[in-house]
Amino acid sequence: MSGGTGPLWTQDQAIAYEAALEAINDVIAGYSEQIALEQERPAPNTSRIEWLEMRTDQATAIMHSLNVTDTENVRQVLSEYSAIVRARDAAEAVPLAA
Repeated sequence: MSGGTGPLWTQDQAIAYEAALEAINDVIAGYSEQIALEQERPAPNTSRIEWLEMRTDQATAIMHSLNVTDTENVRQVLSEYSAIVRARDAAEAVPLAA
């Protein structure tokens, strides 16, 4: 009996997949932080909280549907979620520079 016992994905695919998961988790953490800050306000904006919760749910669904061997989808998710993280980090850095 001869069967392939090699890996089902490449090291590059695994690295990209892990990076995509990390970017998604970073975005979810950022949304969670924004939800907590909004809930602490004297008059929380419930529409904003609902929107942030929806975005968190979407990110979670994407994370659960991601497949390490789907190279193109992993690349797209990594690109999109990394851009969200970079934009958030840049926006947070502006008040620090002032």
